[in-house]
Amino acid sequence: MNRPGVSVRLAGSPLGALLLFMLYAAVVLGWYQDDVAWWLALGAVAAAFRTLGAVGKLRRYNAWLAQWQAMGAESEAPPRRKKRRGLMVAAGAAFLTVAIPLSMSPGTKPSDGLTALWCVACLTLLYSLAWMLRRAVKRSSSRAAAKRREEAEAAPVAWLLPCASSSPSRAEAQGNLPEYCARLIGRG
Repeated sequence: MNRPGVSVRLAGSPLGALLLFMLYAAVVLGWYQDDVAWWLALGAVAAAFRTLGAVGKLRRYNAWLAQWQAMGAESEAPPRRKKRRGLMVAAGAAFLTVAIPLSMSPGTKPSDGLTALWCVACLTLLYSLAWMLRRAVKRSSSRAAAKRREEAEAAPVAWLLPCASSSPSRAEAQGNLPEYCARLIGRG
């Protein structure tokens, strides 16, 4: 895999992507408030998709590079740590969903930008909750499938072998062992 270019590395980095997405959001918000031309907002949306592509390309490259470097190492690669980014996004969206209405005076009408931010926060919160619910269901179903697989693997043995009528004593079992085995047990 080839190393991504400088523009992909800058746009795909977390800080670069965050700054670019804030710029794109400002342009789209400016169009919503009739301060920016529609074609510029459309270009910002297209650029946002390109930035998402750069983030994905950089992530894939970094994963490939880590695997490549782990092949030469003598020990196993360190276990991947779990990222809690989704939980933090959900917490931030929940905070904005509650904080925006609470920060407003009872008799004032909210600005269009604040209303748009509140709608985005609500949609982000709903998406995050749906994603977390989907992962929880998927995780529990995979555990149940693994348990069924283990039971299915053990089932033929239980079907083919009859139940034992009696079990031999230790002395009987040792008497039936070959001579070299009996000596090993006698030494131990």
